[in-house]
Amino acid sequence: MIQKQSAENIESAWNWFVSKYEKQGYKSLNQFAMANGFQKSSLSRYFHLEREIPSGTVGRLCMALKVSPEELLKAVGAMGWPAKPKRSRG
Repeated sequence: MIQKQSAENIESAWNWFVSKYEKQGYKSLNQFAMANGFQKSSLSRYFHLEREIPSGTVGRLCMALKVSPEELLKAVGAMGWPAKPKRSRG
């Protein structure tokens, strides 16, 4: 789970996402999700900064939105997420 985000960061990420899917010609989150094989609820959680975007989803999402992985990860603030702690093997 990611750390609690400010309302400003959440609004910024959501507005970025909406502007990108509307630029692709989609009129709603539901239409974008169905056309690209995503769960609407998962997309909402990713862009309301409630859940990290799984690494296996980043590429598909970038292709659907026609953005680079760097742009996507910056939009959701992932470039600043702390690394997960490593397990000790001992």
